[in-house]
Amino acid sequence: MDKIREKILSKRNDIDSHLLEYMTNYFSVVILKGVIPRGITLDELIDNALFHVKRIEFYDENSEMYQEMGPDVKGCCDPDVKTLFIRGNLPDELKEMVVYHELHHAVQTNPLNNGVGINQVMNIGRLIMEAQTQWFAEEVYKVAHNTIFEEREIPSEDLRMVPGNIVVSSLHNYEMYDNLLTKLAIILDVPKEFFVSINYLGKDNEGLKLLKKKYNKKKIEKKLELEFDHLLYMLDYIYVVDLIAYNKGENQKIILRGRETKERYWIYPRKAERLSLERQKDYIDTIDVSLVLSLIENGYNFELFSNYIIDNENRKLIKRYIINDVQR
Repeated sequence: MDKIREKILSKRNDIDSHLLEYMTNYFSVVILKGVIPRGITLDELIDNALFHVKRIEFYDENSEMYQEMGPDVKGCCDPDVKTLFIRGNLPDELKEMVVYHELHHAVQTNPLNNGVGINQVMNIGRLIMEAQTQWFAEEVYKVAHNTIFEEREIPSEDLRMVPGNIVVSSLHNYEMYDNLLTKLAIILDVPKEFFVSINYLGKDNEGLKLLKKKYNKKKIEKKLELEFDHLLYMLDYIYVVDLIAYNKGENQKIILRGRETKERYWIYPRKAERLSLERQKDYIDTIDVSLVLSLIENGYNFELFSNYIIDNENRKLIKRYIINDVQR
């Protein structure tokens, strides 16, 4: 950790002490987790962080940022002014996680186009990008404070989804995204560090290409029914609905009232849909049911995956199947 702090200081000796501490914690976990992909160096990642982040601003309810973003947005990274904006009235634990979350975005931002994620032109893979960001942010927090977060069940209505379901996650924010990322990791037989690594590879869509290659290999091996492009589209529809539900405006009200937006939102170029929580739920169910049935029908261990099925009735059906299978 001392070597990382010295490396950062050698590149910017006037860095704010708090920002230095956050960056030191972040890059210590980057090394610890071994998430730097081939072709990229630690120095390049540190340089990218220092290029995109000059300071952190903790804003309050009286600021223009608060009035513009609303009370639900916890923070953002603005590459144009090289600033991490963090809502200052958050609990200390969550506030520090948001710092790491936004710092992670900054490190994964392409300085040539300010694009973030595995596809920087069409925003394909946005849910995966946000899920791995929060997962890694909480990993940094856990290491910095020598603590652990137990996995727990969260009622879906607490996450602004169709009520009556349960989301399983160990995170303290972005729990639904984490739940979906966990299931994708199970299907691909990879740790979550894999998703962090590919999100450093936004240039020329290298990260997206690696993800597609990995999925298509498992698609053949496990006889998965879902095509890669359709799976990612459904994941990103889920993300866009959630995004609108957290940003104040008329369509936020429409979605949270359980109705469908009149206007169509561009999920991908040439692919636009009206948004609703009901369709979001349908896509979640499609992903869960299709993937778990592929595991069951082709003789793969499906018990771990079944723990994360969001719909209560679907999870109960699978649990009964497991019990009956054991009894047989």
